[in-house]
Amino acid sequence: MGGDNQENRLKELRKNSKLTQEQMAQYLGVDQSMVTKLENGTRALNVSLIEKICSLFCCTERYLLGEDDEFTPMTFAFRANCIQADDLESIAAVNRIARNIRYMNELMEK
Repeated sequence: MGGDNQENRLKELRKNSKLTQEQMAQYLGVDQSMVTKLENGTRALNVSLIEKICSLFCCTERYLLGEDDEFTPMTFAFRANCIQADDLESIAAVNRIARNIRYMNELMEK
């Protein structure tokens, strides 16, 4: 799978989580047009954005960039009508912990 799939992955992750581009933009600290450009492949992801996106969706950088197909999603349910950037920050923090636990478990199995 080539790197040109990163745009598809980003859009797929966002849509599967039922987030709007505007919600994603607020979480990333960019404007909505930047999310559009990232999803269309006209702008490249920087390290900071990669880290935030991977934390939010609990995926690896390799998966996000289209270099790996292995992905076990961490599902989250929203109980509010209006999800704010702070809510997404909290979800990302929990996902970072969950991802670290997964990694430690994998190391222990080896």
